[in-house]
Amino acid sequence: MDLKQYKSSLKTLSYIILLTAINYFIPFLSMAVMVFWPVPIVYLVQKEESSRVIGIIVIAALINGFLFGIVMGLMTIIGFGLVGFVIGNVIKEDFSPLKTLIITIITVIISQALIFYVASGILNLDYQTLLKQTVKGLSGEFDQQSVEQLVMSQLGLIKMIFPALLTISASITGILNYYVSAWYLRRRGLNLKLYKPISSWYFYRWLVTPAIIISLLLSPNPIFINLNILMFFLAFLQGFAVLMYYFSAKNSSFLLKSFMIFLIFIFPPVPIILIILGLLDMWFNFRKQTK
Repeated sequence: MDLKQYKSSLKTLSYIILLTAINYFIPFLSMAVMVFWPVPIVYLVQKEESSRVIGIIVIAALINGFLFGIVMGLMTIIGFGLVGFVIGNVIKEDFSPLKTLIITIITVIISQALIFYVASGILNLDYQTLLKQTVKGLSGEFDQQSVEQLVMSQLGLIKMIFPALLTISASITGILNYYVSAWYLRRRGLNLKLYKPISSWYFYRWLVTPAIIISLLLSPNPIFINLNILMFFLAFLQGFAVLMYYFSAKNSSFLLKSFMIFLIFIFPPVPIILIILGLLDMWFNFRKQTK
């Protein structure tokens, strides 16, 4: 058997297992791993037939399941395996950059929803039991009834806005998956058209602004609460695009950009400022005024 013809497949398999090990043993790097996980599969799709790619994903799932548990095996197939396979084939079929990005985001949303619901079933999570354990653990310091009411209200809120939270999480992951995969393929010599940089992103003001107003007026309805969160997320993305535009215009260092992104996650006022900036930019187009 000539192993040379399996070189790319074996490399992909080793990269997948390595990334899974990093995710398993170094949890604080999980977010970074989620971004890079699909990339080896995306690249393999460009070089091999779909049947071989699927075979590698299945083998990786079996190995990950054996080494790191059934959930990791599951994530290999319906998680980054699915995402990488779809991104790779969409690129291979020469879809437009925008269509590729949209399909990537939709795929990640479906993937994360599948992981959540299937993993919940496999692990047999009993949220009522978890609630009782949480209340019991806190009842020594606080009034048990008050703690239970607080926890129940928080769980109810999370359950209500879960669709929006899932969509936002998957959208961010999908955007990063797309750009990182495209960057890697271009580094490997693939002549790939890339969708415009985030610093050039705009969203339709006549869609976002009225949707925010309507959803605020009808906010008691869970559907409109989720819509409101999603529209504010789009405003946040546009505000972030403005921020990246000014950093790029001033040739700011990668370190400074990374620091600002870090601030977004740890300093709550920053996302609020970016939402306001995004809404204003939709109407006043700050980036056009500086050109």
